[in-house]
Amino acid sequence: MRKSALVLIGAMAAAGFSAAPVFNMEAVSAPKAKSANCAPKRGRGWAPTEAMARFQAWEIVAQTTGNWPIMTGTFKNERYKCKPEGMGYRCDSWIDVCKS
Repeated sequence: MRKSALVLIGAMAAAGFSAAPVFNMEAVSAPKAKSANCAPKRGRGWAPTEAMARFQAWEIVAQTTGNWPIMTGTFKNERYKCKPEGMGYRCDSWIDVCKS
């Protein structure tokens, strides 16, 4: 087990691994936001720690809505569901993105 973990870590380092957002789950239906200016958006992230995976799930929503690196809207009602996956964590996010 330890040897395979070291091989995996070495392979990720060789590939220039970064805990980048996995993908945008916007196509999956989400509950409607309460305000007319707000739209629910979903994201998913994977990382070695739960905190990093939450950030990745948040970041993909920010990137796909034009709120990265400069916030142009407001995020409300942020919800996350995280679970262990492999040697890290996978987090799904549901965020109401409101345009200013």
